[in-house]
Amino acid sequence: MSNALSLLALPHLKTRLNRLQSDTRIDDELLKRLDAAQSELQTKGVNLIESDADDQLILVDLAAYRYLNRDQPGAMPDWLRLRIRERWFSMKGRT
Repeated sequence: MSNALSLLALPHLKTRLNRLQSDTRIDDELLKRLDAAQSELQTKGVNLIESDADDQLILVDLAAYRYLNRDQPGAMPDWLRLRIRERWFSMKGRT
């Protein structure tokens, strides 16, 4: 069962991947990718807030990147890596 943040982010991920909202054939796979992206962020020390729109978009960006580049070698693009890093730094300022 996917968590609430993944369920909130699913429509945004489908839009990012140019999928119709009514097309539910790959929803399970996309939810698993969102859960995996959230776990990846948590292992990096980034705990996402469900009600924060920016956090939802970081999750969608990471899941979309992982989905679209699953068969291609290479590092994460700088814009995404820096966005995750800046989110981590903003969390550290709150504690």
